[in-house]
Amino acid sequence: MAWVEVSSDEYLKLSAAEKNEIIFSNCMEDTTAADWIPALEMVGLFLESMCPTIRAQGDELPYEDTLTHHGTRRKYIHTVGTVAQVEWQNLGGHPFTGLFQGASQGIVRLSLANQPDPAALNTAPGIGLKFLRDGMDSANLVAMYGVDGQESWNFFKNDFTNHIPAGGPALIPVSLKFAEATMYIQEVALSDWANYDEAGTPVDSPVFPYMLRFHPTGEIQFSDTYVRPHTEDLVTIPNGSTLYEVYAMDQPEELGGTESHIADLVMTSDMITSLWGDQHLFFRHQDMMDDLDIHPEWKEFTDSFGLEHETGCPVKKMMEMRGL
Repeated sequence: MAWVEVSSDEYLKLSAAEKNEIIFSNCMEDTTAADWIPALEMVGLFLESMCPTIRAQGDELPYEDTLTHHGTRRKYIHTVGTVAQVEWQNLGGHPFTGLFQGASQGIVRLSLANQPDPAALNTAPGIGLKFLRDGMDSANLVAMYGVDGQESWNFFKNDFTNHIPAGGPALIPVSLKFAEATMYIQEVALSDWANYDEAGTPVDSPVFPYMLRFHPTGEIQFSDTYVRPHTEDLVTIPNGSTLYEVYAMDQPEELGGTESHIADLVMTSDMITSLWGDQHLFFRHQDMMDDLDIHPEWKEFTDSFGLEHETGCPVKKMMEMRGL
């Protein structure tokens, strides 16, 4: 395969448009979907570090060595999905800065968190979203309806958000694993989106929302019951479709927060399955603590998991000790 690396310092120096073209060319190289990871191999999730999820550089999953795996980090969750290029069409009328003001060089991946049973209704859909910036790393987020899923095969049945409800008892082992990196396992932060625009220009006084909600327009609908694999539904979405209306909550409701429709997420390419997208494309999860450090008044209204503790990410600890 002629895949091009997308994580080096040299790669990050490229323009947003150049990086977007490389990523989507990688995705187009083989448009077959990956296989689901066998259940017996899912133990690998508990042997890998969670640190790269929130700190790894670039747009490709990093290399790692564990007791069970040597090579590119595996996607044990959200293993199989589809990929498209997108733009963030800013609607204005809000104070949010940086990429929230509009961006054209985006990549979205639509996937299910785990392998569904065609005989059952439950699926756990979610998205990974990144926007490329000139000369620097991308801004990323992930959003879902909830880790326990929904009782429907319609990917666009429910709204997604970057603040999701807690999972049920069956997911406590996974929650404990994620909590090694951050106690804010139900959220991803948004401040990085506000710090720079698509040209890589820093914002003097960044402003970012507390939470985003991705609302389906109702124009894209699939059957509630199983008809075919989710990827076969998703690849029928035509180029130019508005995938989601994006609503932003400026601060927690308890502090008087209000929500407004700030943008539309619109496809600028075909939606495709992709082996590289399933096995290599990386969406960084920004630690919610980054936002709470800036807005400590939000902390008491933000769900956390377990007892309060320092991040388990050694890279972040080292950076904090050095004052970086």
